[in-house]
Amino acid sequence: MKHVNALLIAGMLAVSTVAYAQAPNYNEAQRLIDSGAYSAAEDMARKLVTAEPRNDKYHQLLGDVYRKEGRYDEAMAEYSKAKELGGENAELLKSIGSIQKKQRNNKAAAESYKKALKLDPKDREAADDLASLERSRGVTLRAVIGGVEPDYTTDSYEASLSYGGVDKLELNAGYGYSDNVFYTRDKFFASAYYFYKPDSYFKVYAAHKNYDYPVDPVVAAPNPDTNSYDTVPVFEAEISHWITRNFRGSFAYEYFRPTFFYDQDSTASNHKFTTEAYYITPNPAIRLKAMFAILRDPDSQSTEIKGRDNVNTTLGEAASTDVHYKTTSLLGAGIEYSKDKWSAELKYLPNRDLDDSYDYSILTGVAYDFTERFTGRFDYVYDKYAPESNYSGETANVYLVSGLYSLTPSMDIGAGFKHLKLPASDDNAAFLTLSYRTGLGF
Repeated sequence: MKHVNALLIAGMLAVSTVAYAQAPNYNEAQRLIDSGAYSAAEDMARKLVTAEPRNDKYHQLLGDVYRKEGRYDEAMAEYSKAKELGGENAELLKSIGSIQKKQRNNKAAAESYKKALKLDPKDREAADDLASLERSRGVTLRAVIGGVEPDYTTDSYEASLSYGGVDKLELNAGYGYSDNVFYTRDKFFASAYYFYKPDSYFKVYAAHKNYDYPVDPVVAAPNPDTNSYDTVPVFEAEISHWITRNFRGSFAYEYFRPTFFYDQDSTASNHKFTTEAYYITPNPAIRLKAMFAILRDPDSQSTEIKGRDNVNTTLGEAASTDVHYKTTSLLGAGIEYSKDKWSAELKYLPNRDLDDSYDYSILTGVAYDFTERFTGRFDYVYDKYAPESNYSGETANVYLVSGLYSLTPSMDIGAGFKHLKLPASDDNAAFLTLSYRTGLGF
């Protein structure tokens, strides 16, 4: 009997020693996850699972590492094993819900958060996650007044609706008006994104644009030229796919068929192809991109539009439409930086509008998160006009300062100021944006 008791005591001491040795490893793995050292945390979590394959906490820990690394399928497999071994708990269900949200399985994510709250009604994080999901996937209203983009727009108005309550879909529609100094434009638009993977999507976009121009009958204005548009229906299809965890490729095709401002009975079929390569370097704070685009559209130097003044004809105007096509392209590059509270971007684009008006453009932007609720941003655009343009050799500069503030979990407000230094004039513009996530319809 004494021999048996001795064996029992020895066994208990051995188990205690193993538990004592393993506990620090578990805590250390948690600390590594919290500090972002996912590779080291994964090695440690794997060793724990190997040592005790039927320990549900260790499988949940390994699932947490995979989730942080964006390996969602592997994380879900570990969470399923943890649930099989130890049953459901609030932390496990919240983690499962976060993956389902990332994978845009929104209804399933909502159910996971609700189960977590049922197990622990006082879990504030689960309640906040559920409320955030309902707000973000329900109907969102957005309104913009002023020149919000870092371009030549001085006055614009836009109202739009978006809805993400259908799994893997995001729908948008709206109306916008803008004054771009050289023309004004009305636009009706709609788009749909289908996310077949968490961040890979197929998009379709359709719009109808109406243009008008500030024509001065006395002063010889440089526009509208013979190639200026009147109405433009637009269709675009795009696919963006993460080929590896660090490399994304995107391809877009756009078709638009404008009628001409001086000849509204004639149309032209334009085709635009755009590709982009996006690479996250071994230093994840630095990302590189390369952009290529090619456009086939009417050549404004050759097109003759009836009604347009032309001193080379007998009647002083072009008698009929004669559309000549040309092909233009660009090859640009960019670099991004994102770490902690800072983000920045620098892009170089030759012929960025694909109409030979610009020789090249440099676009920069810097943002900083002052608090969890307030982000400030500065954008700068430098344009060098091409020899073929009306402003050959001249430059334009756009300076934009803006801020975005989260008033409530449901409402964001933004404001900014823009200064334009153009060849013909200088101008200023301010803007205000309002976004309200209603949570309706989810």
